[in-house]
Amino acid sequence: MDKFDLVIIGAGPGGTAAAFKAKQLGMSVCIIEKADVGGTCLNRGCIPTKTLLHGANLVAEVKDGSRYGLSGGENIGFDFGALTAWKNKVVETLRTGQTAGLKKAGVTLIQGTALIESVNSVNVTGCSTCEGGTCKIEAKNILVTAGTIPEHVPVEGHDLPHVYTSDAFLEGEGLFPKKLAIIGGGVIAIEFAFIYSALGSQVTLLVRRTPFADMDREIGQNTTLLLKKKGVMVQTLTKPVKFATEGDGVRVWTQTGEETGQKSLVVDAVLMAAGRKSTAKEIFSSGALPALDEKGYIKTNENFETSVKGIYAAGDIVSGATQLAHAASATAEAAVEIIAGGHAPHKFVIPACVYTTPEIAQVGLSEDAAKKQNIPVICGKGVFGANGKAFLENQERGFIKLVFSADTQVLLGAQFYCNRATDTIAWAAQCVTSALTAAQIKEAVLPHPSYCETIHTALNDAVLRGGLKIG
Repeated sequence: MDKFDLVIIGAGPGGTAAAFKAKQLGMSVCIIEKADVGGTCLNRGCIPTKTLLHGANLVAEVKDGSRYGLSGGENIGFDFGALTAWKNKVVETLRTGQTAGLKKAGVTLIQGTALIESVNSVNVTGCSTCEGGTCKIEAKNILVTAGTIPEHVPVEGHDLPHVYTSDAFLEGEGLFPKKLAIIGGGVIAIEFAFIYSALGSQVTLLVRRTPFADMDREIGQNTTLLLKKKGVMVQTLTKPVKFATEGDGVRVWTQTGEETGQKSLVVDAVLMAAGRKSTAKEIFSSGALPALDEKGYIKTNENFETSVKGIYAAGDIVSGATQLAHAASATAEAAVEIIAGGHAPHKFVIPACVYTTPEIAQVGLSEDAAKKQNIPVICGKGVFGANGKAFLENQERGFIKLVFSADTQVLLGAQFYCNRATDTIAWAAQCVTSALTAAQIKEAVLPHPSYCETIHTALNDAVLRGGLKIG
């Protein structure tokens, strides 16, 4: 039986970050992954979707390229197979590099299905490196970073052919239906709506509430308008009630709001993108299962330790976790620091990003969230109508909102709806983390022309319209 200081279950963003951190701290590390290194993010999530989005954006720009002197844009040839092949190459290249990096760092990588039998023992089946395909690993500590899987919409017909999760749309050669219904109003659903509408599919988005209902209100409103402008049929306050096979496609029966009747549409495929679920119960034997919440996610304390001493958890599989790749990496590294005898950060400031066109990013508190917490705030908004960079790049709609404490003038949050928002939000994350005040932010000289110079426009708005005091 091999023995390690730390055994990690899951080689996604959280698991790999934890493995590298543990090696830096001098631990012997084993990481067990039942599928591919990189987890959902690299293989069936962040990276493949962003690759497809980049291709879709290029197609959209060329089609609308007459303003830049390009001709024949509407007649541009497009090969979805070629784009899919590039997506697969990107994923394979990054996965190969990440695998090599783990091995170079001295991490023992085992491909197989892990079952935690006790606080110090992990059984591995289907192990590609062990004789007989089964082995046992002894661990001083265990860290679970196994992530989540797509959840099926619990309606009749969800298991029919042509009703898919996001995994099926991103694995292998991918799918390119001419008519597509997408169930959901979050990041996965909206990004797929942008991809397939830009590439020529007729997309219908069925949203139980409104797009991005949990984000800043203006982000959802602007996204809805933009989707409709791009030809997406957005049906809000709508849920599917039944899927039925019809010819080579699917008839989707829907219910809208309080209406008594049902409507239907026929599509070539349905993408269920309404959420993900925990697999914690599959990772633990009955005698080692820690406390779970009502949805099956692992409960942890402030030090990432489960109810079973010596077993820790981080990332998406944790109850109440922010389900983002960079959040998984940050929390997993912090868990390793604690396992090694250190201390976790007092708080995590996690930016949320959506890679649509324009991009969406937010960090910290929104105005609505602050009001719910009875925190007095002053907000400033800068729109991109007068921004030279945005105008020359044909930025459609956009704004930057800054949320300041009315008492201390400290930046509490920011919302960016503009090109390059997912990069620029790093500035806001640092400001919120460092509790910078409006006066300190005002001191920075921002480049021109740039999207980020609208930060100062938003700050000036908070002063002139909101009454924020500087100095």
